[in-house]
Amino acid sequence: MRNFILFIALLCVTLFADDAVKASLFSQNTGIVSRSNIALQPATAESAVDSSYVLGPGDFLDLMLEENYLSVQVSPDGMIAIEECGAVTVGGHTLAEAREMILDLVSKRYKREYCFVQLVALKKFKVNALGAVMQVGQHMVDAQTRLSYFIRLIGGILPNANTEDVMVIRGKDTLHVNYTAMSSQGMFDDDIMLEQGDKIYVPFVEMGDNIALIFPGYRTSVAYEEGRTVQDYFDLAGGARMHNFGYKTVCIREPGVPPRWIALSEMKQTKVAPNAEVEFSVQEMYVYVGGAVAMIGRYPYDPMWHALDYAAAAGINTITGTWRQIKVWRGKKPEPLYLSVTEDQILPGDYIEVPKSHYESFKDFTLFLASLLTVISSAFIIYVNYK
Repeated sequence: MRNFILFIALLCVTLFADDAVKASLFSQNTGIVSRSNIALQPATAESAVDSSYVLGPGDFLDLMLEENYLSVQVSPDGMIAIEECGAVTVGGHTLAEAREMILDLVSKRYKREYCFVQLVALKKFKVNALGAVMQVGQHMVDAQTRLSYFIRLIGGILPNANTEDVMVIRGKDTLHVNYTAMSSQGMFDDDIMLEQGDKIYVPFVEMGDNIALIFPGYRTSVAYEEGRTVQDYFDLAGGARMHNFGYKTVCIREPGVPPRWIALSEMKQTKVAPNAEVEFSVQEMYVYVGGAVAMIGRYPYDPMWHALDYAAAAGINTITGTWRQIKVWRGKKPEPLYLSVTEDQILPGDYIEVPKSHYESFKDFTLFLASLLTVISSAFIIYVNYK
């Protein structure tokens, strides 16, 4: 029994001594708390964060107060509190301004020359995205996030988005960004850095005068504007960023006008009417040539070629054939078309017939008559002899 009482007494003394040591250490480190885990995570930024960086809710600061260290986070109201020193509002102030304000505050208890303030983790904030974007709503972003990265972060934009006038609403101001020109022409100055409270709106292409662009497995539209070329619409639709399947020709279908084909090299000079369709074809197309030519058959379609070019490629001989009366057969129920062999456009699937010259036609007729007379005379002789 005496040993048990002695053990209990020794245990009480040990616990009392441990509490005394803790109290002594706490008295020596008054106001100091351990670092937050988030403050120990690496802080990343596009460029060096200098003294002009504006602090806001979520930023973490490390304070060295003589021999003590303190990790604090800027609260939602923009304030930080330091035990036995007070509180100060640093939100909305630059890092340089906040550093002076904090040093003025802690100098009440610590020697200013032995105190240091350091930014260790950047804040995160929400940005609203509306309009023609893949993911509408609020999205959490890091400080120093640019507009182009944010658009990729939310899954990109819709095919019917008007990327020439992306609006960044910042307070009472609205910044207009030509996202197409920025991304295709490398205009880095227009790729603005987002700020807390920004709202992003990507407008839709208005229904009306549009230009439809048709790619293999993909269709989109771009707002019509007078003076634009097919190349301009191709760039606005993001065609340069798509995989090139090896386009052969470009077919243009305008309201009330028969379709026409152009070569890729003509895109920069070709303009189209409102509500036109521009289709980029990867299928090999042919034109068929027959008649009085050396090589009857099919030839790869070239939008820049006319009927005379195909006839020449097939080996027309002006003695046996004539190009003045070339016929073009077109459509499901073809009828002969007499086109200008040097000006009118040839379409894929056309059949070009090169007729024989008058000399060849007369020679064939003469040979036919001679053959016919030979047959008649032979029949008459046989009849007379065997009558």
